[in-house]
Amino acid sequence: MRILSLVLALMFVVGAACAICGCTTQTSTTPQVSEQSTLMVYCGAGIREPMEEIAAMYENETGTMIEFTFGGSAQLLSQMELVKQGDLYMPGATAYIESAAKKGFINTSEKLVYHIPIIAVAKGNPKNVTGIADLARPDLRVVIGDPTGPAIGATTKKLLNKSGLWETVSANAVAKRATVNELIVDICMGTADASVIWYDLYVPDKMERIEIPKAENDIKVIPIGTLTFSENPAEAQAFADFVASDKGLAVFEKFGYVIYPDPKYES
Repeated sequence: MRILSLVLALMFVVGAACAICGCTTQTSTTPQVSEQSTLMVYCGAGIREPMEEIAAMYENETGTMIEFTFGGSAQLLSQMELVKQGDLYMPGATAYIESAAKKGFINTSEKLVYHIPIIAVAKGNPKNVTGIADLARPDLRVVIGDPTGPAIGATTKKLLNKSGLWETVSANAVAKRATVNELIVDICMGTADASVIWYDLYVPDKMERIEIPKAENDIKVIPIGTLTFSENPAEAQAFADFVASDKGLAVFEKFGYVIYPDPKYES
């Protein structure tokens, strides 16, 4: 019995040694894109729908899982600065990528599609809103994006400053929202009369849109960037390339985005 026990123990030791050697050999090889990989993407809340569809396509094709943290572009940047983790950053405007790059967070970046501000009002436009100047009217319940939060907030402040209306609109606004999605809910639910949102988020059966002339507007470009502290840089770049590919951009077009560059929106 003792002999049998010794033999079994010896077999266990040999097997364990082989397993260890096998593991050592496997980890010493050059890293490859793995079907078990998971990437974390900091993504502006207003881009949620197309990005979730693109992520599903990518997961089906590669096996790489995509996890999102959605929120306002500025808050996402602050979160990245705090934790210094994650793989990609996709804010609502290039200014946030540029800020992240100055902090040393961005490895590569690419411009994808336009974010075009419009005025959204209740269906039928019962308050007869015709342009930016109307947002200063005291009879309107206006909601705006927080200028320190989502990209639409900073954009709204900038385009209202062009017309000298920011102080009045900011003071009269019934609420300042942390994400563009909350502004859309306010208009759709009838708790606000007007707001500035992105063209691609307009809901035809719930609201009317008033386009803002280019000279008065502040049109943005949505970028995607890979992060310098990514633990999966090859996989991160592969996903960024997929988003910027014809397949990825086709999804954005389906959701009403204009592909960058377009002469209509360039200076």
